[in-house]
Amino acid sequence: MTIGKDTIPVTDIVKPEKSETPRYDWPLEVGKKRKYENNWTSQDGTTGNQSQDAEILSYQEETVEAGTFMAYTIEYTGKTTNSRGYSADEKEIWLYAPAIKNFIKLTQNQGDLLYVEELIEYSKPE
Repeated sequence: MTIGKDTIPVTDIVKPEKSETPRYDWPLEVGKKRKYENNWTSQDGTTGNQSQDAEILSYQEETVEAGTFMAYTIEYTGKTTNSRGYSADEKEIWLYAPAIKNFIKLTQNQGDLLYVEELIEYSKPE
């Protein structure tokens, strides 16, 4: 994958996250609360940390451009910091669809940043 002048191997993007507090804590259950923490290093060597409280709010049909899926709504609230002095409170809403084993929508508010990622096309593997 190429972003600007950076090239990121797809194997780096899809490799499993190794953490004592991974993004998803199985089994997913409505009302479940937990802590999510993530330490990372970007392509340019910047290091950072996310520390968030997570809660599963619902399991219901959710519609995105790619279609309608049963999905868990998971809310993460906390803080992101990095080695360049950046620090921001954040709130993320992830819609995770078990049928496709991935999220179908992410809405992230981080300081003055609003970021939305949504599944726009999906076909079942043969």
